[in-house]
Amino acid sequence: MTESQRGRAWRPNVPGTLPIVRNLAALRERLRRVRTPDAPAGARRRLRLVLSGAAVAAVLIAVSLLVLDPHSVGWAQDLSRPVRQVLAWVTRFGKSDWLLIPSGVLCVALLLADWRRTGRRTAAAWVEVGELAGFFFFSVALAGITTNLVKWSVGRSRPVLFDSDGVLTLSPLSFDYAHVSFPSGHATTVAAATVAVALIFRGRWVVLGAVGACAAVIALSRVGVRAHFPSDVVAGLFVGSAFTFLYAHALGRHGVGFQVQADGRLMPKTVAIRRMLRGGGFGGMVAGLAPAWFGGRSAERRDAAPVEKP
Repeated sequence: MTESQRGRAWRPNVPGTLPIVRNLAALRERLRRVRTPDAPAGARRRLRLVLSGAAVAAVLIAVSLLVLDPHSVGWAQDLSRPVRQVLAWVTRFGKSDWLLIPSGVLCVALLLADWRRTGRRTAAAWVEVGELAGFFFFSVALAGITTNLVKWSVGRSRPVLFDSDGVLTLSPLSFDYAHVSFPSGHATTVAAATVAVALIFRGRWVVLGAVGACAAVIALSRVGVRAHFPSDVVAGLFVGSAFTFLYAHALGRHGVGFQVQADGRLMPKTVAIRRMLRGGGFGGMVAGLAPAWFGGRSAERRDAAPVEKP
């Protein structure tokens, strides 16, 4: 699809006056299309990768149960007060709300915009931003829901009950905070966010390194504050990573946010974003939002308008 075609795709003739109705209809049409059929070789490769990750996670969980979990509680208790205070501050960043609220607000704001009022290049760039923001939002949200379902089903006691319950006391279908230890929700969140960032900023190793380091510290903090055992953290990291990986490939088949290459690689769709940034910078992209939200016509559309002859 060319850039001009991508711009027209978000200007459908859909009955209704609200821009969000038109935008949601356009998104629904994009999700219905299969741009890249799922090749058997690619499906098998993804399955092998996920199963390999699951096998590694299972081994690490087993080792943690036998070796690390029983000693992690004593390690956390022996930490100095300043260290515990730092970990208590760090662990707050593992909550999903500070990731979901900004990305969710951005998605809603872009859905409310009337892209017929702005130029095609600007509309195409912000469509790419919106698709990637939506991928990030649903990766974190749906991975977290998956973990919560497992938590409630397993009902493992948290480290705060170690003296009475040990490391493997289960209370299935328990919704009490003290019995929803496995897997770690914070670890799921940071893993989903890290993999999403890695896929969006493919090849940007500085970004990935910084985000990965923050995720590792947050995951470790869950053991330090006695909220989880190490095995809980390992399980959460696997759930968040695997879910986001598979979700990105599912979107890539429809050409939403990502595109599956001929060799099976998943590439983020940022062509329009990069063109806009090269042409007018980030300021030019932001300037294109004003007419889309508040009316009027963008400079890009004014420049493209035909000149009337006297």
